[in-house]
Amino acid sequence: MPGQLVINPRKAAVSLRIVIVGGGIAGIATAFTLQRAGHNVTVLERTDGTARSQGGLRSPPNMTRVLNHWGLGPQLAKLATKCPQFVFNEPNGEMMGLVQLHEDFLVDLMASFVFIQHGDLQSLLLGLAEREGVEFRYNASVSSVDCDAVSVTLASGERLYADLVVGADGPASLVRNEVVGEKITGYKDGHLSLTLAIPTELMREDEDLRPLTEDGNWWVWLGPCTLIHASLVNGRKAFSMVIALQNVPQEILDQYDESWDTSYPIEHFGIDFSTFDIRVQKLMKLVRQVTPTVHIRRPILESCVCDRARIVIVGDAAHPLVPAGQHNAGVSIEDAETLGALFSRIQHRSQIPRMLAAYEEIRQPRCSYAQDWELRKRTMMSAPLGPEQKARDAGIRRMTLYSDWEHIDEKRFMEMWGDEMEMFSHFATERVDDWWTKWGSLLARDTGKPEVPLTPTVEVSISSGQQRSTFVY
Repeated sequence: MPGQLVINPRKAAVSLRIVIVGGGIAGIATAFTLQRAGHNVTVLERTDGTARSQGGLRSPPNMTRVLNHWGLGPQLAKLATKCPQFVFNEPNGEMMGLVQLHEDFLVDLMASFVFIQHGDLQSLLLGLAEREGVEFRYNASVSSVDCDAVSVTLASGERLYADLVVGADGPASLVRNEVVGEKITGYKDGHLSLTLAIPTELMREDEDLRPLTEDGNWWVWLGPCTLIHASLVNGRKAFSMVIALQNVPQEILDQYDESWDTSYPIEHFGIDFSTFDIRVQKLMKLVRQVTPTVHIRRPILESCVCDRARIVIVGDAAHPLVPAGQHNAGVSIEDAETLGALFSRIQHRSQIPRMLAAYEEIRQPRCSYAQDWELRKRTMMSAPLGPEQKARDAGIRRMTLYSDWEHIDEKRFMEMWGDEMEMFSHFATERVDDWWTKWGSLLARDTGKPEVPLTPTVEVSISSGQQRSTFVY
């Protein structure tokens, strides 16, 4: 995971006042890219900001590439775990298939597939944002957002005005309701995700579990209506696991919501692991707490920008994915990079609507595809016994036969990686560059001003934050 200098080729010609609602990964990342682009950003977070999830995140090449671009390569090398292969197992532990991530494949993608703890990534991004000068306000609960006034009102009654408001307040987003003009509802679709982490020091004491602590594999067990996947995170100090259940009865789903705030003992869920791999059974005995999260399926939005084009939603507020999937964090990181790259080019406040239109043009097809991709994969990987499950298992076994990378033909490569390549090969920075090459000159003419010359520079220092008023204009 080679690090690289952060190349910052441009700063905006006008500095906007931007308020971001939500201080999770999507909000922090977006704050960083917009502040780095030359704007004054304030993040409003309803909590005290100290909580850190111990759960693990997947960082596929499309996400790792952006994190490297932000200069986080050296930190990822210390905290993240590079994945060499996916190991698929029957419920009883018999290996079903092995899919290797060949170096030649990763070189072409210019980034690795890595695992990182949610809390570690949040801290890394927070460090970037704070060093860049982002203002964070904690215990700042938002009660309403006004698209006409471009303002945010806190529960305390304080009102903040801005040039642009970004909603990064998660799947149950308050800001989304203002953008759409009505409350968007959904339904619990039978998917329940249980996330947990086990200290690897406990696993090393058992001869069956010790090998799981010695490599970076993505371990996967496929059972009827049950998907279990696990990986090393936190500098290999923790073994992060997800138990994804399908067709969960409604009366059980009604006990839980989309938040990550409540944990229970594993016994609370009454899952019978007696037919599973002895390693899974032993792991469950080491579990301390488990966090449940349901998937609420909502309609895919036609727009993520309000009618006045002054409020935009990002991350799970705009496109909530099935919890604990492959690309949940990655799509949010792409959102942040796209928005920051576009607004680094803005030359006048009058261009805000066009920049947001460009953001939608670039991101909406990608995010809609990602939502479909994640739900389709989760449904397939946790399928009940039947034709779909048999076809899935046969496909995994075929993929193992294609392990001879030097002699793999295009047909076999596409069967093995075609669907994933659509997700892995995306590079948000390049997508903005492509869009700007086509339409940037027209946007500059809209203001009657010449386009600002782009003079690349290498950042060798990071500016410190300064006190700013929360009210402008």
